[in-house]
Amino acid sequence: MNKILLFTFLIAIITVNAQESRYGIRIGANLSSISSDDITGDLDESRIGVVVGFFADYRLTDKLRLQPEFQYSGQGNKDRDLRVNYLQLPVMFKYNITDLFNVQLGPQVGLKIWEWEDNQSGDTDFGTFDFAGVIGIGANITDNFFVDLRYALGFSNVFDDGAGVNIDGTNRNIQLSVGYRL
Repeated sequence: MNKILLFTFLIAIITVNAQESRYGIRIGANLSSISSDDITGDLDESRIGVVVGFFADYRLTDKLRLQPEFQYSGQGNKDRDLRVNYLQLPVMFKYNITDLFNVQLGPQVGLKIWEWEDNQSGDTDFGTFDFAGVIGIGANITDNFFVDLRYALGFSNVFDDGAGVNIDGTNRNIQLSVGYRL
């Protein structure tokens, strides 16, 4: 996974057309859950969380753009013991089907910054990193305003094996956001 991310960043640096770069912000809502056969009953209810972040938008070709992002994302399940928040770095490749619509695809790495901790030992249940693949569609409302709908599928176990937790699970996340390009 690290090699894929490194390759993506190297290609981006080599091919980015700096004259056509834009920057902006995104804010939206997540409908997330941890997919696991080990989580049952009312513990598997989805959580509604917030996503907010910054992005850079680089033109690679007439139709293809690269959009690296830095964002905060509240994820996990509705049950407070299964809530986890991340700082994430998605690297989205956006293909403009028309001036109005685009499709998006890219990797995402997340760093856990918070989890609900109510156990006496202080052990954490969630792992530090999360790796995912993201696919989405977007619509440009104006030259500056846009809306995105994305789905992130986790590739890594979100639970910390070293903490004595015998649960396997991956993040799933549907994200609806609006953004503004400067």
